[in-house]
Amino acid sequence: MRTIGLFLAVFLSGFFRETTAQSTLTVLTYNIHHGTNEKEHNTIVQIGRLIREYNPDLIALQEVDSVTTRSRKADHLSQLARLTSMHPLFAKSIDFQGGKYGIAVLSKYPIIASQRMELPNPDKTEQRVLQCAYVELPNEKTIRFCNSHLDHQSPLNRSLQLAFINTVLENSIQPVVWCGDLNTDPDDPEIEKLMGRWVDAGKDSRTPTLVGSGARIDYILTLKQSELQLVRYRVLNVPKYSDHLPVLATYRFRKPKKTGR
Repeated sequence: MRTIGLFLAVFLSGFFRETTAQSTLTVLTYNIHHGTNEKEHNTIVQIGRLIREYNPDLIALQEVDSVTTRSRKADHLSQLARLTSMHPLFAKSIDFQGGKYGIAVLSKYPIIASQRMELPNPDKTEQRVLQCAYVELPNEKTIRFCNSHLDHQSPLNRSLQLAFINTVLENSIQPVVWCGDLNTDPDDPEIEKLMGRWVDAGKDSRTPTLVGSGARIDYILTLKQSELQLVRYRVLNVPKYSDHLPVLATYRFRKPKKTGR
């Protein structure tokens, strides 16, 4: 009996390890408005607490300050990494006030490679970038997690930036999640054009993401042929730590199709 009991314990332990392995992926995108609220009061600690509460696997942040004058020389990404115990990755968009200003990723899991690509800017407005982190998950899959904050001034720039990112990402070998503040709403013809290749997690949502505007300009996107299947999408109804609201989406990995001989 003792032998049977030991066998069952080992079997069930293996079973539960397998069934509780990384089968879902939760991602958050959040324009943090250089870590301040509408009154320009610092909210980095509150944002860190929010992240711990919702416990996403991957986070895309926009409008991140790194040792700028207006942020009193604080490195906001390093602060958030300490508050959340996540792996940080910063991508500079521009030099600003003695420091840097750009976008960033936080990951629960190791970032094994990264990319930073400058986006088209023919109208010579503020430079924008595409950031991608290659993240190794516990299920041994690698995700290409990408982040962008597009031009709000020039429709030409924004159109070219969307096309550039689509071209870069559409044939990725790894599953892709593309997050960010795209600075335009879903009715924009350029966004509608993308939907031939991409799935917008918030396509059925009417909840705005830009505080006080009624606009949904923050997105979480996956490729249509992706093995990631949307489970849940939410715009988080949280205190206004920024002029945007955080957006959260959970995906599951589709089971691979069985092939016959």
